[in-house]
Amino acid sequence: MNQFKVIALTHRTLGLDLVGKYHVEPDEQATRFASIEEAFSIREFMFLSTCNRVEFFMRTPEQLSNEYMTQFLSAYFPNITSSEIEKSVENARIFSGADAIRHMFHVASSLDSLVIGEREIITQVRNAFERSEKNGFSGDYVRIAIQKAIETAKQVYTETEIATKPVSVVNLAYRQLLERDLNSAQRIVYIGAGTTIEAIAGNLKAHDFQNIKVFNRTVEKAQTLASALGGEGHSLTQLKDHCGEFDILITCTGAEGAVVDAALYEQMLNRDNKKKIIVDLAIPNDIDASVLAQFNVDYISIEDLKEEAKRNLKEREKEIFRCEALVEQRLAEFETAFKTRKLELAMHGVPQMMKEIKTRAVEKTFAKEIEALNPESKETLDKILNYLEKKYIAIPMKMAKQVMLDQDLKDPIIE
Repeated sequence: MNQFKVIALTHRTLGLDLVGKYHVEPDEQATRFASIEEAFSIREFMFLSTCNRVEFFMRTPEQLSNEYMTQFLSAYFPNITSSEIEKSVENARIFSGADAIRHMFHVASSLDSLVIGEREIITQVRNAFERSEKNGFSGDYVRIAIQKAIETAKQVYTETEIATKPVSVVNLAYRQLLERDLNSAQRIVYIGAGTTIEAIAGNLKAHDFQNIKVFNRTVEKAQTLASALGGEGHSLTQLKDHCGEFDILITCTGAEGAVVDAALYEQMLNRDNKKKIIVDLAIPNDIDASVLAQFNVDYISIEDLKEEAKRNLKEREKEIFRCEALVEQRLAEFETAFKTRKLELAMHGVPQMMKEIKTRAVEKTFAKEIEALNPESKETLDKILNYLEKKYIAIPMKMAKQVMLDQDLKDPIIE
């Protein structure tokens, strides 16, 4: 158990730019870490990399001293400068033994994430293990640890409120739109074609809107997104001419100032004075304050959504105590599974040894006596030997498990 170790380089202690330098593409990992067992006495290994963390989960008898970690990181990340390696070592979070397992449970359950309760991490942990197993880096003990980590995460997500309140502005905006009684006849205009617009447009796609227009500085990106949504794509400069009638306006650009002022908005309306829904997810806002002052709009702002996100995040944090109790429960289960598997591996040679003893007894030690028996007696003897062979294998295994798990030795061992 004490050989489990974790080196964690995360958003908590390092800048995201430096963490990103430790990312290794999945198809490069087998080659990059090929010598890890031989060079650093690492018996099992798993590499986890996300947008805000890099984790080295390993089983090794070595102590994770600063010297060891410096040599380790320098060997596998030669393009990172010595000063950056030094900073990484000084700010790495180190876990050993049960704390290493507990940390992996926390990671898989998103309790250590930048945004608590985000479910994506459980898939990232599973994929990291599957790659390590495919590359031959992980064995039985890491397998059991990750299996329990994933089971823990699933229980955390299903039995607590850790992930029920959204903290993503995209999800919050989508929920607020749902409260407006959406229908497929409504006409939608998207301004921008970046990841935020792609995300909320992806959520809204299920509502089967028939009239969709996308406007973006780069017309090719607008057309690509519009094609995926079954709509039209135009340049941002064509907004006043091609907007047409609309019911919902969703905007998120990287502009340094407002994209839609009162004059442009009036042209976009084309004398349609019905109340419009506007979702402004840009920082700074894409919709000028004059639009809100002069026109009849139902305005959903990024500021309001961020405040709701903060409130929801606080609600998620209240669930951490319940989550921690589940983690500790699963940690105890892991320790039992770890001890049991350790025993099984230690005694895996016993069945073969028993077979060899039986074969030597039959073919050499008692060969003459057995040869003198009649066929019926030989058959009976063979049945007895097979029975004893199985019992001599099963009984010590049961007794060893009971001792290892601190259970009483009870009569039912012998049936």
